[in-house]
Amino acid sequence: MSFFRHIFLVICVLLCSAPGARAQRQLSDSLQQKLAHTANPQKRVQLLLDLKDINEDSNLNLVYSIQLFREAAAIGDTYAMAVAAVPVVAQYAPYPEKEDSLRHYISKLRELTPGTPEEGMDAFAEMSDGFYRLRSEYDKEKALRLAHAISKWCDDDAAHPDNVFHRVKRLLLKGHAGVTIGYYEKGIRYAFVPQTELWEEAFELTRRMPGTVVRHNFSSLVYYVLSGAYNQSKSYDKQVKLTADYIDLLDSYYAAEDRLGRRPWLYRDNSYVNPFRQLIRCTLNIGRDDLTEKHFEEFRQRMLNAEGENLLRNKTYLYELGYLWKGIRGNYDRSVLYCDSLITMIGQGKGYFRMNPAKIYQVHRDRSLMLARAGRSEESYAAYERTWEVQDSIFNAGQHERSETIRLRHDMDRRQLAETHALIRNRMAALISFIAFGVLLLGTGVYLALALRRNRRLQADIARHARKAQESEQMKSIFVNTICRGIGPPLEAIDRTAHALMTAEAPAADRMQLLEDIRGNTDVLLSKLDNMLEAASLDSLTERLRLEPVDIDRLCRTELLTMYRLRQGQDIECTIETPEEACIVPTHPKYFTLVVRAMLDNAGKFTSKGRITLSYETDSGANELRVQVTDTGCGVPPERREELFGPLSGPSSESRGLSLALCRMIAGHLAGSIRLDTGYTQGARFIFTIPLRP
Repeated sequence: MSFFRHIFLVICVLLCSAPGARAQRQLSDSLQQKLAHTANPQKRVQLLLDLKDINEDSNLNLVYSIQLFREAAAIGDTYAMAVAAVPVVAQYAPYPEKEDSLRHYISKLRELTPGTPEEGMDAFAEMSDGFYRLRSEYDKEKALRLAHAISKWCDDDAAHPDNVFHRVKRLLLKGHAGVTIGYYEKGIRYAFVPQTELWEEAFELTRRMPGTVVRHNFSSLVYYVLSGAYNQSKSYDKQVKLTADYIDLLDSYYAAEDRLGRRPWLYRDNSYVNPFRQLIRCTLNIGRDDLTEKHFEEFRQRMLNAEGENLLRNKTYLYELGYLWKGIRGNYDRSVLYCDSLITMIGQGKGYFRMNPAKIYQVHRDRSLMLARAGRSEESYAAYERTWEVQDSIFNAGQHERSETIRLRHDMDRRQLAETHALIRNRMAALISFIAFGVLLLGTGVYLALALRRNRRLQADIARHARKAQESEQMKSIFVNTICRGIGPPLEAIDRTAHALMTAEAPAADRMQLLEDIRGNTDVLLSKLDNMLEAASLDSLTERLRLEPVDIDRLCRTELLTMYRLRQGQDIECTIETPEEACIVPTHPKYFTLVVRAMLDNAGKFTSKGRITLSYETDSGANELRVQVTDTGCGVPPERREELFGPLSGPSSESRGLSLALCRMIAGHLAGSIRLDTGYTQGARFIFTIPLRP
C-alpha cells in the first residue's frame, strides 16, 4: 500500500510542476522561434540576450551565451559581449581542452572593448580563467604547479598592462595562488587569512573602475574571496562592513546601469544571496546565534520584497538557506519544515529548483537526513524511499526532456536542410558553368606547381652535392696537411738517426741509443698513421658510433702514464686530479682515448718546464663529463686562438696525437665539444666534454 501511495505522490509532483515549467519553456521556445526567423543582427543579439536571461538556471544558458558572444562581437556590441563572457569563462575554465576557445574570447574582448564602458573585461576574463581553473583542480601536484605558474605570471610586470583592471586581476590571482600554496605546501589550515591584505587592496581598487558593468563583475569575485578570508579569521566586524559596502555597490549598479533596460528577464535578487550567506557563515563561525538570526531575518525580508516570479525564486533561496542553517545548528525539526516548504514549491513548479534536477534530489536527500537526526525514524525511512523515487522520476523526466529536445532540434535541422537543398538547386546551374573552367585552371596550376617543384628539387640537389664536394675537398686538404705535418718530422728523425748510425764510429752504447731513437720515432710514426687512418674512417662514417661503458679514471691514468714515459728526463711534473667516486660513462673508448692523447701531447709540446695536470669531473645538472688538460707552458697568443683548431695546427712531430681540427671532429661525433679556456693565463687549458647520458 505504501508503494502505491509513493507512486501517486510522484505523479502528483510531476503533474503539479508541469504548468510553471511549461510556461517558461513556452516563452523560451517562442523567442527561439522568433530568433530563427530574424535576420537583423541587432534584433538577434537582443533575442539572444533575453534567451540567456530566461534560461539562466538551465544548461541552455551556456549555449545561448556562446552564440550571443559570437553575434555581438560581429556587430561590436560590447555590452552583450561582456554579459555573455561571464558564464562562458566560468564554465570553460576548468577544462584544459577549452584553452584555445578562452584565448579567442579574451582576445576579442581586448580588441573591441578599449574606449568603451566595458573596457577591462579582458582582464576580468583572464582573472576568472585563472581563478576557476585553480579552484577546479583537485589533484595536489597539478594544483601546486598551476599555483606556482600563476604566481610567477602575476609577478611578471612585462606580462600585464599597467591599469586598475590588471592590478586587481594580479592581486586576486596572487592571493588565490597563495591559498593553494599555503594549504598544500605549507600546511596552513586557514590559508585565506594570509592573503587578506592583497584582497582588501583589490576591493578598494574596484571602486576606481569607471564602467559599472566591469566594476560589478570585478567586485563580485573579489568579495567572494575576501569575505571567505574574514570568515576564516572570524573577523565579524570587517565582514559586516565589507558586506554592507558590497550590497551598496550592488544597489548602485542596479540603480545606475541604464542598459539594464535591455534585460527585462534579468534576475537581480540572485546577486544578494551570496553576501547574506557569507554573513551567516561568519556568525556561525563565531557562535553567535542571535546575529545569525538577525542576518537571516534581513535576508528573509529582502527576499520577500520581490514580486511575481522573482518572489518565487527568492523563496527558493530563503528556504534553502533556512534548512541548511537550522540543520547546522541542530534544530532539525525546523530544518525539516523549511525542507517541506521548499519541496512544496518544487511540487507547484515554482522557483529555480524546478529547472535543476540535482537540487531537487539534494533537498529530498537532506530532508531524510534531518529526519534521521531528529530521531523520527519512520518518517526518515519514508523520506529515503521518496528520495529514491524522486531520483528515478528525475532521471526519466530528464530522459524524456532530452528526447523531446533532440526531436525539436531534428525538426528544425530538417527544415533547414530543406531550405539548403532549395538554395543548392538554385545555385547549381551557375556552379556547373564554372566547373570546367576551374578544372582547366586547376590542371594548369598543378602542372606548373609540379614543374616548379621539380626544378627547385633539382637546384637543391645540385647545391647539396656542391656543398658536399666542397666539404670533401676541405676535409681532404685537412687530412693531407695533417699527414704531411704528422709523418714528415718522424721520417726525417729516423733518416737522420739512421745516417748517424751508419757513418759514426761510436761505442756500442751510443749505437744502442741511436737504435732506441729510431725505434721511438718509428712508434711515433706508426701511431701517427694509425690515428690518422682512424680519423679518416671517422670522417667517412655515416652511422652513429656504438657507445659502451668506459672507466674514465683507468683510461686517463693510462694515457698520462704513457705521456710521462715519453717525456721522461724532462723537467715536467705530470699529475692527475679525479673525483673520489668511480666514473663510468658510455662513450667510444678508442676515439675518447685519441682526444685525451692529443690534448696531453699538445700540452707536452709547449711545456718545457713546469706541470701538466689531467683532471676530469662530472656535472649531472648539465649532463656532461668535463676532461681538462692544464699546462704551465708558453700558452696560446690571442692572435693564434682563431686558427688553433684550423687544419695546419696540431702536435709536433714528437707526439702521437692528432691535430686539434681532427680532435674537434671526433668530439662532434661523440656529441661533445673541445675548446680552449681563454680565462686561464698561466699557460694553456683545453676542455673536452661529452654527455654523461646519451
